[in-house]
Amino acid sequence: MKRIIERYIRENIIIFSISIIATLLIINIVLMFQNKETIVENNTTRADADTMIKDVEKFITFLNNIDLGVRAYGLSKNKEMLVPTTNAINYLWPHFESIEQRLIKEGYDVSGLKELQETYQGYVDFNTKMLGMADLDSTEVFRKMMMEDRGMIVWTKTHEIGGKIIEFEKAKSLAAEESYQAAVRNNLYLQFFLLVIGLPTLVFVVIKIKTDNSSRQKLLNELEENNRKYVFNPGTEIHFNNHQELVENSIRNLQHASEFIEHIADGNYSTEWASLNEENKAINETSLAGRLTKMRDQLRQLKREEEMRLWSNEGLTKISETVRNNQDNLKVLADEVVRFLTKYMGALQGGLFVLKSDDEQGEHLELAACHAYDRKKFLERKINIGVGLVGQTFLEGETTMLTKLPQGYTYITSGMGEATASCVLIVPMKYNDKIEAIIEIAGLEKFEKHQILFMEKAGEFVASALQSARTTERMKQLLASSQQQAEEMRATEEELRQNMEELIATQEAMARKQAEASHVHLVARV
Repeated sequence: MKRIIERYIRENIIIFSISIIATLLIINIVLMFQNKETIVENNTTRADADTMIKDVEKFITFLNNIDLGVRAYGLSKNKEMLVPTTNAINYLWPHFESIEQRLIKEGYDVSGLKELQETYQGYVDFNTKMLGMADLDSTEVFRKMMMEDRGMIVWTKTHEIGGKIIEFEKAKSLAAEESYQAAVRNNLYLQFFLLVIGLPTLVFVVIKIKTDNSSRQKLLNELEENNRKYVFNPGTEIHFNNHQELVENSIRNLQHASEFIEHIADGNYSTEWASLNEENKAINETSLAGRLTKMRDQLRQLKREEEMRLWSNEGLTKISETVRNNQDNLKVLADEVVRFLTKYMGALQGGLFVLKSDDEQGEHLELAACHAYDRKKFLERKINIGVGLVGQTFLEGETTMLTKLPQGYTYITSGMGEATASCVLIVPMKYNDKIEAIIEIAGLEKFEKHQILFMEKAGEFVASALQSARTTERMKQLLASSQQQAEEMRATEEELRQNMEELIATQEAMARKQAEASHVHLVARV
């Protein structure tokens, strides 16, 4: 009987093994579903906790955007600067409501959150008043309100209340993590047991593996070829026998593509595709790596152009304001224009030569203001038309930029010594094709094209103001001359009137004398 049982087992060992493995698989599947629910629930809890933590931390971002937009608007009066503030306020209240609903669902006391919401409401109202002061040009009031630093109170309150919420969420996440690890361990134990029992069946799998190896190799070869053709080709030799390398190449390229796209989406246009270099750049022109790199370059160029446009517009707004505020005083206007343009251009020296005209020298250029210049450079404050770089630029009417300067042309002095300027920009300031002044700035770096265009455009504002100032000055001179002539005419009229009165008095006296003489003669005859 014993032999019969042993023979039966030997003959049906495969069936027994498969039956045991099948039974274990069924048990494994049941437990996997149970553990899956636990894992999914715990993952959801952890994900919700992480989301809640990130959402609470967003309050600081909203606070910074509100503060940044209000300060920028107060300084520039540019409505576009309020975009961060407007967006932050629009998203703030729905954000509070969303967090409150989730915390209530989690059984958390939301009284602290409501207190934080009231704090933000007060801060928003305060910033609204600040914007009102800025619109009324109450700069001093705006500055005093800004110095109160109400944002620090909100920031402290956010960290206090938000920190409690974050600690609550972290505790939930930790409990979920422990439950998740327990479920994972149970799965590992079961899988290990299943592996031990199922190991004998691997003998039967070997044959199948050998059969499928050829098909797998062909598939991997096609995968690598398509990977190099459509995603990225490193230009190296393909090792078709190394299956792991082929799979890792495909995964690695997809990871690079994902990271590259993510960086571009975040605005990081300096990101590089790993392993893409000058040697394999040509063979990747039509691959995903090449096309993404080309797209990055285009986006980077667009961003650069937008930054230059914003820089130029902001500068033109400020120079326009400077001109408008000082156009009644040519001296102050010249000083402010040179100071602003020199600093805004990142230069270290600047000088403004204004067109003058007199009977002795005729038309010439005269230094009206300078900023941080070595005094030796302008011992002679007058420059004749066509003389030197400044005079020649006036004569030609075109912008001049020099990157190779004559020896000793100008020096830049700092606490570390003296250095020769490496670039000088000379721009004619003209309005309606009439040059009113020449500005010369010098720096240690070459000026870019958008900076030169900005200087030429800014020159139109300054030239217009100079023309207006000259017209106003001539009108004042004409008015003063007219008033002087009127005074002289009144004095002449008064003198004539007095002479006429004296003449009439003389005639009357002579008439009286003649009458008296006639009377005496008549008496004598009688």
